[in-house]
Amino acid sequence: MHSIRRIFSVGTAALVLGAGLVAGSSGAAQAAASDCTQGRAGFTDIPDSLSGRGVAGAGALVVDFPTNVPYAVASYAMQTGNVGGREMGWGVLSTSSSLWGAGASGQVWMDVTNDNKQSWIQCGPFYVSSAGARITTPAYPTSNSASRAFRVCAMAAIPVRDTGITCTPWW
Repeated sequence: MHSIRRIFSVGTAALVLGAGLVAGSSGAAQAAASDCTQGRAGFTDIPDSLSGRGVAGAGALVVDFPTNVPYAVASYAMQTGNVGGREMGWGVLSTSSSLWGAGASGQVWMDVTNDNKQSWIQCGPFYVSSAGARITTPAYPTSNSASRAFRVCAMAAIPVRDTGITCTPWW
């Protein structure tokens, strides 16, 4: 009786685990920077130095190092401005020049929805690993349509831990 119960339990666990893996892998999109650079998906490449008007808030990322360097600190924000004669939005990530340890990395990406947040296009992630660096996502046209919205997400990491993903509100 114990062996039948054990076989049933192991079989059920394997089935549940397998279903979770299939469900998890089919629902997670694997986005890449190349999906939205060079004019793909309606995005426009912009220089990392481009600054605009801050919208939808911003945030700070802090990772504690376990040894010598106390932190890796970065900030992220969503900005809008004129790009090639059109009003557009983009994400930006800046790393601290003094609190950025060796091995630290940061990433930023922008999500754009055109259907009231039912689905979205992820532009990025874009990576940076040096102190005092600034990186932007490509820009996407803004719109008066209530169905179009943007958010910027970011994460900072060191080899043994990360900040987790944090995003601005949709704008």
